[in-house]
Order: sequence, then C-alpha cells, then structure tokens
Amino acid sequence: MMDLIHTFLNLTAPPFTFFFLLFFLPPFQIFKFFLSILGTLFSEDVAGKVVVITGASSGIGESLAYEYAKRGACLVLAARRERSLQDVAERARDLGSPDVVVVRADVSKVEDCRKVVDQTMNRFGRLDHLVNNAGITSISMLEEVERYHSLQRYYGIEML
Repeated sequence: MMDLIHTFLNLTAPPFTFFFLLFFLPPFQIFKFFLSILGTLFSEDVAGKVVVITGASSGIGESLAYEYAKRGACLVLAARRERSLQDVAERARDLGSPDVVVVRADVSKVEDCRKVVDQTMNRFGRLDHLVNNAGITSISMLEEVERYHSLQRYYGIEML
C-alpha cells in the first residue's frame, strides 16, 4: 500500500509543484514589488509618536528601541532588568528620541502591565504604538505543571 502511495506522489507532486510555482510565484513577486514601492511612498512618520516596547532591555526589543529613536519617537521602555533599560534609554536619547521613560515591569504580572500603560498615559496622554516583544514561558513538560495559576499564566486564559 505504501509503495502505491509513494508512486502516486512521485508522479503527481512534481508536476503540481512546477505549475504552482510557474503560475503563482511570478504574480506574487510582482505584487510584493509594488507593495514595497507603496510602503516606501506612504511610510508612517513616527516622529513624536508614543511607542511602548516591552522586552526592551536586550535583543530585538533593544534594536527596535534604537530604530524608533532614530526616527524621533517618544519611547516607553519596559522590561525586568532596570539597569539594562537605563543603558538602552541613554543610547536612545543619543540617537534622537525626544523623551524616554523606563518602566521596570514583568509582563507575566497583570499589575505590572497596568503600571506600564498608566505611566505612559500619565506622561504622554496617549499611546500610538505598542510593541509586545516580551513574553513568558514555562520550562517544563505540560504534564509536570501542577498549579492552576501556572497553567493560567502559561496559556493566558481563564480555565474552567
């Protein structure tokens, strides 16, 4: 039975793949090309916009903070490591961000998330962009997670 399935797939899959790539790929590439041109012509100016970046103390969040700073955005940087956040904030100011706020927060705690939003609204009165770069994870097998709150935090849902 498996030989029959393999033979069938060997005879049908390559032609379907070839025709799919032949007829789908060129129009898709042309579409992406025009989309990139439109994106360049109508790109959003983030100068003066308020941007909250979670997980901004290192990695992708840090790089995003620098890119937004180069474009003149006001930044609210949130992460657990405050010293690293201070370093990122200092460099963001040097790169051109007019105002940088540092908030020590753990996104796995609802009250810390509220604190980030509250400090943003108190300082700027608005929030234009939210970059959810930080996350939480559980380092164990699902069968080993015993506590209700651990499961709730892991899935981010209200369990019944």
